[in-house]
Amino acid sequence: MAVACSMRVRINNGRTPVRADTVAGRLPATAWQRQSAGNGAKGPRHYDWAWIHTGTGEHHHLLVRRNRTTGELAFYLCWSPATVTLAELVRVAGVRWSVEECFQAAKGQVGLDHYRVRHWTSRHRHITLAMLALAFLTAVAAARPPTRPAIRTTPPAAATRSS
Repeated sequence: MAVACSMRVRINNGRTPVRADTVAGRLPATAWQRQSAGNGAKGPRHYDWAWIHTGTGEHHHLLVRRNRTTGELAFYLCWSPATVTLAELVRVAGVRWSVEECFQAAKGQVGLDHYRVRHWTSRHRHITLAMLALAFLTAVAAARPPTRPAIRTTPPAAATRSS
C-alpha cells in the first residue's frame, strides 16, 4: 500500500515510531538495490529500492523506492503471509501502475468518475456497476477473434475481360 512520507512506522521491534522519510534518510548506501518495477510505456522502469523490517510482525516491511535521476522517494507499507524477497515486493509494487491505467480506462470508457451522489451506498453502487461494465467490455474484446483482411474470391473486373 502506497503511503505518505509522513507516515509513522515502528522500528526496533515496534518500540520506536519514526516518519518514513526519516527512516529512508538514515539508510546506508549498501541498503539500496537497483531493480525494475516492470515495463512501462517507455520500457523497463528501473529504480533504487530498499526495505526495512517494521513493527513486531515477521512479515511487515517499509519498501522505499528512489528515482535514480531526481532522488524522489515513494513509500509502501508491505505485509505478506510468508517470507518474500525484495524482488517480489518490487514486482507487486510495480503492478500499481497497471491498476492506475485500468482506473483511467474506466473513467474514459464507462464513466467511472461521472457520478453526483450524496451517500456512500449510491457511490458504491455506481462504482460497482461501472467496473462491471468495464469487465464485460474487456471480456467481449478478449473473446473476439482477430480481424483479418478480406480475401477476394472473385478476380478483379479487369482480369476477367477477354480481348
